[in-house]
Amino acid sequence: MVAPFVLVLGLTHCGGPLSESESESESQPPASETEALAVAEVAALRDSCPRARLIEDINEGPDPSTIANLTDVDGTLFFTADDGKHGVELWRSDGTRGGTRLVKDITPGTADSDIRELTEVKGKVFFAVGSELWKSDGTERGTMRLKTFEVGLIPAPQFLFEYRGKLVFQGLDAEHGAEVWESDGTSRGTKLLFDVNPGPGGSAPRSFTELEGDLVFQVDTDATVKLVKLEDRKRVVELADLGDESDIRKTLVEGSRLFIFYTDEGDPVVAVTTGRPGSFQILFSSPRITTRSVRDLVALEGKVYFQVNSELWVTDGTESGTRRVKDILPGEEDNEVLLFLTVLSDRLYFSANDGVHGRELWVSDGTERGTRLFADINPGSASSSPTDLLSVHNSKMFFAADDGVHGREPWKLHRGERPMLLMDIVPGRASSSPRGFIRSDDEIFFAADDGHSGEELWATPKEHRDCHR
Repeated sequence: MVAPFVLVLGLTHCGGPLSESESESESQPPASETEALAVAEVAALRDSCPRARLIEDINEGPDPSTIANLTDVDGTLFFTADDGKHGVELWRSDGTRGGTRLVKDITPGTADSDIRELTEVKGKVFFAVGSELWKSDGTERGTMRLKTFEVGLIPAPQFLFEYRGKLVFQGLDAEHGAEVWESDGTSRGTKLLFDVNPGPGGSAPRSFTELEGDLVFQVDTDATVKLVKLEDRKRVVELADLGDESDIRKTLVEGSRLFIFYTDEGDPVVAVTTGRPGSFQILFSSPRITTRSVRDLVALEGKVYFQVNSELWVTDGTESGTRRVKDILPGEEDNEVLLFLTVLSDRLYFSANDGVHGRELWVSDGTERGTRLFADINPGSASSSPTDLLSVHNSKMFFAADDGVHGREPWKLHRGERPMLLMDIVPGRASSSPRGFIRSDDEIFFAADDGHSGEELWATPKEHRDCHR
């Protein structure tokens, strides 16, 4: 059987995937032999069992279709693309060529529509087009403008968020300034929800999230930036004063607690609140690192993980329970040492560079000893640079990597097993450069360039029943 052999070529596996044993290496054929075997075997794999497929050459020929904004809406993929005739517009796909089509040419002709922030609400997709709020059910007739907002220094509508079956967002008009708006998907039902700062000044609400049924968000006042919640759609309650030069970058709800990463005069801060006044607590703060040092907040078994430069940190929501797990590259202050924190089963996976193996796939069980190199996909000091990690059903993970033999291609990891090359879309050392992995229904969609069609929409089944996964 060809597939299992070819998928591990060029890969050094580091220890049992779910144990804390020492890393172990596997013998490899000489580099020239490995490359020759890999190309031949992958060619056979492409012919007998293709594991990914081009959905459609949307912009026919070698030019890319500018795939962006991939969003799952109740099992249908919505995205923006340019077919070379209509400019960048709204598209949809069910994973078949016939089911992949332009939804509506919102800006007629070859001009682009400024489409952004695709957001699902009750099986429909809401999005912004310039200063307009739109909604679509996936049909041309069912794609309509709901409201046009004032054109100001800030783009509106923005910060779209689903809340209790409706859309909430920051809207802008002359009477209220930038305030909290809502929409039920009708023009009449698109209206001001709450005027936090009465008058034309506005409160610039953003970073919307839901905690225990309440809408929590950040607002600007005359003197400072505050974290507030909207109770019963009737009153705003202050949860914390974040400082006059603060901005929330990440939020994560874990159980009944809201974890927040924000900047305070440029310094990164991680904090927590239960949503009750007086419960706000700072867990981590350091003036010695940059705002880009903390990129992710990820929950695993009741705890929250985040990165600080080259260090992995964890918190249980208390100051005493906030600690460093491991420093991957001691002494390094590069804010890109740890990237793409992703949960798979009961482990945390991420891309990291320890200064020895290059940037590779790492794993952590939350302990210093259990935080280690998981797979040296591109053996030696070279980097495979895993990116765009996507966990599916908490049992498998898709990502992009370069093993030094096949170029940058899509990879797959099953829980408890080794990473596998999903498909060498562009045979040999050339790369298809996949990005934007997202699950929609039974497919994993992504953008990739096969060297002939330009960057287009591709897909792979989340399960390969006929191809042994």
